[in-house]
Amino acid sequence: MSTASVPMFTRYRPLLLILALLILPFIIGGGLYAWGWRPAKASSHGELLTPPRELPPLFDATGKPLDKAAFNDHWSLVVAGAGPCEAACKKWILATRQIHVALYKQMSRVQRSWLTDQSTPDTTALLAVQPDLHTLVATGSMARRSFDLDAAGHRVYVLDPAGRIILRYAPDADPRGILKDMERLLRYAWAG
Repeated sequence: MSTASVPMFTRYRPLLLILALLILPFIIGGGLYAWGWRPAKASSHGELLTPPRELPPLFDATGKPLDKAAFNDHWSLVVAGAGPCEAACKKWILATRQIHVALYKQMSRVQRSWLTDQSTPDTTALLAVQPDLHTLVATGSMARRSFDLDAAGHRVYVLDPAGRIILRYAPDADPRGILKDMERLLRYAWAG
């Protein structure tokens, strides 16, 4: 049988199928765009700070200036609030510990800190239960503004491995939301 007797559609069927498969996604996408459909935006459970806040000068529990290199190569969960660590603060310290443990294989990439405005914080009770907790002291007005210490309640902040404050969680935030955000950050981040 010669090629002249075969209908043209049969001869070009494979080529037409390939072209249809290549063009079909553009037609579907154009149709969805024309009818106004948009994908749901991915969002964090906390408040994304744009632009990120630079880490202000901080001190450790003994009053020595803290080197910003202490935050390099680690993500940090910081529980920040004015005054001593009482019930709400202890609740967040425990919640961040549970988040830290729930990160499982990624937990070595995250460190936890408690930040207060007290010049000589009493850390003995906290460190007896959680020796991996770092204590930070905010003394200047810049540090108070960066960590919202003049607002009521304790908040959780996420610092990136470059030492910038990138996320803030309200005093009544759900710890499961923080865990989901941390899992997402650690899954997609190369640093830390």
